[in-house]
Order: sequence, then C-alpha cells, then structure tokens
Amino acid sequence: MSTTLEIVGRRSSHYTRLVRLLAHELDVPYALRPIHDLLSEAPAVYAGNPALKLPAARLGETTVWGSLNACRLVAAAANDGEARVFWPEQARSALLMNAHEVLAHVMAAQVEVVFHEIVSRRPQDATSRKRRASLMLCLAWLDGHLYEIHGALPADRIALFDLGLYALLEHLPFRNPIDLSPMPNLVDFVAAFGERASAQATLYVFDAPPPERADA
Repeated sequence: MSTTLEIVGRRSSHYTRLVRLLAHELDVPYALRPIHDLLSEAPAVYAGNPALKLPAARLGETTVWGSLNACRLVAAAANDGEARVFWPEQARSALLMNAHEVLAHVMAAQVEVVFHEIVSRRPQDATSRKRRASLMLCLAWLDGHLYEIHGALPADRIALFDLGLYALLEHLPFRNPIDLSPMPNLVDFVAAFGERASAQATLYVFDAPPPERADA
C-alpha cells in the first residue's frame, strides 16, 4: 500500500493548485496524477468521483473528493498539520464567514466563466452576464475588505483563505484575463504571496498529453 500522497487533478486548475499549495506549505511530498480529459464521463478518471469533478486526493486506501477534503487529507499527512491550518469552518466573525463564502463563490464562478466563454466559446447570455458580474463584484468586495480580513485571520496559522485567494487571482491572467489594476490590495497580495516557495513550486501550466501507445 502506497504511503505517498497522490493528488488527482490538473496543474492548470485553481482548485488543484489550492491543494498543492497546502502540501508545499506543510512540507508534504505528493505525486500529481493529471486528468487529461475534462469531458470524460468515467468516474475512474476523477478518482471515482461520481460528480465527474476534480481534484481528489488519495493516501493509502483512503480517497477523498473535492479541494477542501483533499486539503484535509494533506493536513492529516503532515506533522500536526490539522492544527497548523485555519479552516473555513473555524471562522467566527461575520466578516470571516462572509469572506470564505465570497471566495468559494468566485472560485466556482471562475470555472463557469472559463468553460462558457473560453473553452466552449459560447456567446454571453443573461446567465453568463450575471455570472461574470458576480465575479467582478466579489473581487471588488475582497479588495475592499482584504485588510480587515487579514487582520482577523490568525497570524500563526496557514490560512486556507489565502491559499485559495492566491490560486484564484493567479488563475485569472492564466485563463480569464481581468484588469485588476483598480483593485490594488489584491494586486499587492498576489505580488507578496508570489514570493513564497509554495507559489514558485506550483506555477500554472497545461499538463502535457500522455504519449500515444506504440501499438495503438
């Protein structure tokens, strides 16, 4: 039975990057198993997830689905990892609860916008316009409240909020270019976090397709 943590996802995914960032922050070695076909309808491609979504994480005989559950498995593999992380459900103030809610929404909205407008190249409709509007409103809210949010987060723990926010903001120029210059707090946050070793080790790239079999 393998004791190496395996992350099933894509290096071009902000949800996968969230998990990878935490693994690096907690010094947990892992192997990445890329998902090449996002249109696959086979749960086995997604580590058995019937929702056909990424990422997943596997450690020994344990497999969990979704970025938050994968982060929990990463923390379980680290020395005192669970206690070293500030988790969304530990937020007690309305500000921090709302911050985690807004971040979760905007990460999901980013996926929907990319698939609708960039991958599928479908024209905007009323639903997609509202989705993009909500994405921009969420970014503006995060920018306006970032100083307060960071003041409320515990300084001695790894904030999953920060890992997710960085993964999201770096994903924008990679897949959905948005002008963030009117949001200086977010711009400064990206620049500062980008100096971390975990950020440098998890740069966005598209995973190379698997080599074709010689007998195919």
